[in-house]
Amino acid sequence: MSDKDYAELLSLRKTNKKLTEQLAVIQQQLKDSLEGNKELSQQLKGLQGKLDILITQMNKRNQRDYGPKTERHNPRPALAIANAPVDNAAVKPPKKPVARNHEKHILAQQLPPEPVHHSVSSEKSLCPTCAIATTVFDHEVTYQLEKLSQTLKLLEHRAEVRSCSKCKQYVVTAEKPVPPIPGSYAGPALLANIVTEKFDDALPLNRQQKKFAREKAIIPRSTQSDWIIETAFTLAPLYALLKKDVLSSKCVKTDDSEIKIQDRKYKGKMRKGKMSVYLGDKYHNSTVFDFSPNKSFAGNKEFLKDFKGFVQADAANGFDALFEDNSKTELGCNAHARRRYFECLTVELEICNEILNIYGELYNIEKDIKNKTPEERLLARQTKSQPLINTLHLKLLALKDTLNPTNPLMDAIKYTLNHWLALTRFLDDPDFDIDNNASERAIKAFVLMRKNSLFVGSDAGGMAAATHLSFIASCKRNNINPVEYLTDVFTRINSMKTSELDQLLPHRWIQIQKSKSHNSSSTKSS
Repeated sequence: MSDKDYAELLSLRKTNKKLTEQLAVIQQQLKDSLEGNKELSQQLKGLQGKLDILITQMNKRNQRDYGPKTERHNPRPALAIANAPVDNAAVKPPKKPVARNHEKHILAQQLPPEPVHHSVSSEKSLCPTCAIATTVFDHEVTYQLEKLSQTLKLLEHRAEVRSCSKCKQYVVTAEKPVPPIPGSYAGPALLANIVTEKFDDALPLNRQQKKFAREKAIIPRSTQSDWIIETAFTLAPLYALLKKDVLSSKCVKTDDSEIKIQDRKYKGKMRKGKMSVYLGDKYHNSTVFDFSPNKSFAGNKEFLKDFKGFVQADAANGFDALFEDNSKTELGCNAHARRRYFECLTVELEICNEILNIYGELYNIEKDIKNKTPEERLLARQTKSQPLINTLHLKLLALKDTLNPTNPLMDAIKYTLNHWLALTRFLDDPDFDIDNNASERAIKAFVLMRKNSLFVGSDAGGMAAATHLSFIASCKRNNINPVEYLTDVFTRINSMKTSELDQLLPHRWIQIQKSKSHNSSSTKSS
């Protein structure tokens, strides 16, 4: 090999080595680039998931602030309106409002009429032709609904004191009614009105003070507050019986909401407690509120510690502790499960519409069988509701494997599948409800009171609120006027034996009143 060829060979080797090194560098760069793309892809996937969550939160907030409050679902509202038949004959121009005679409405109030006589003036009572006095032959009757402005009365109880005029030793005093609050001048009806307006009408005590002032009575807010706590102590034995009646149920429904408590130990600072509601089943028509000085679920466990049966509640983490010892069985709330899909309509419209349509059919079945016999309800659930539940279950299982884990709809699917057994137990017993809406409606009375009153002044005030809310809610369930009920209870409770107190439970009280009314009407007719 010549020197020239050897030099060229060395040059080629150097070039080849250089190209090999460059190729290795390019391969490493390509590898780094591909790994970087994977990392960027993961980051993009994570950002997309966060964006979906933010969009869902924004839509929920807009729905809450600006949308309708109901959860009525119509998957194709525009199409339904467009396809609706138009009856031109039914389209009429608006009419001018006509003054109507409200006599039927007034008479329907079932108020006893109070006659008010209007006499003809003396000048017009003489006949101008015959110059003699006219005689009354008829009355023109009209009705007017009126309210008395002065409703407070100061009753002066004068107990007669008698003595023997001969021996001068025997002295006897007439018995007076036992007051609801010993040593207080508050009457039963006054206390019943204050309690009802506070806990049923959500009228704070400072506003009631202004109301009493317009009737020329000075009843400070602090005095009313003391009366509310004292009457709660008076009702304590009856409250225990009401609680016992609820815990005798086959199924107890429960829900809770927080409440602010003024802590006087720390210069009036606020702390948070909780108000829980417990509803008996249809065979125990009572409702009990229970106050807890903190937000822990220890109060719920204490209230239900001796209860052996079914508990229907939402799937809050705290309620899970109730079912750890297997002494109680969980019933789920399908309204909570349905609500999660309603909130995801803006994320997965088509999927959520299909699921909500299934829930809509389930609730239509429940509406149709509401007033039917237990046998008919059970048959309808097993033949109509069960296939829909099976379809829903298969659909959710399929969706679980196809959706992105960060998709907000996955939270709704996981909630439903994790509590599937509890959510479907209503299919096997006609006494169970499909949801827990009854307890949510019951606790709204407390929520409205909390909104207007802002807080309770002490733990004693919270317990008093729970007591009064319990009896008012139980009155509502039994179609009782709470003012009439509480007036009668406050009148009699302190003079009754403990063994007789169960007669004052709302469901027993209304039965006794109806019996008395029936006997009275029978006596009059005979």
